Amino acid sequence: PSRRFNIKFPVIVPYSTTMGDRTQFIPPHLGENVLPNMPLFHRLLRYAQRKPLPIAIRDLNAGLEKTYHHLLSDVLALRQVLEGRLSTEVRRDLAADKEIYIGLLAPGGYEYTVGFMAILAIGAAVVPMGESHTRRKESKANQ
Repeated sequence: PSRRFNIKFPVIVPYSTTMGDRTQFIPPHLGENVLPNMPLFHRLLRYAQRKPLPIAIRDLNAGLEKTYHHLLSDVLALRQVLEGRLSTEVRRDLAADKEIYIGLLAPGGYEYTVGFMAILAIGAAVVPMGESHTRRKESKANQ
């Protein structure tokens, strides 16, 4: 014998532009210890959970070995410092998902990696700059 269930399904209202985007109805993905919802950060978080703690970066020039946990901790710390130095206008543009570009001038290795990832974690695009860029600026300033 078949049973009948009286199940009431919610009424589904078609999406319309007057209702707005669904992101207006969910809490923002923000916080001091919250990384962006990006595959890169997902993978790094998974690696940081492995036991024994694997080495993420071996910087021979600086003589450093850092685990994924250290890397992500340093990225979060630098992101906080960078966010504190951004102007109100830039913070507003980032919140509005506008394109923001931040230049990165750092020696290759661990420092560069942390800077690169911290800028991505802010939600901006990274503009890598080499030492030749600063030398050209210095020579123009001295002329």
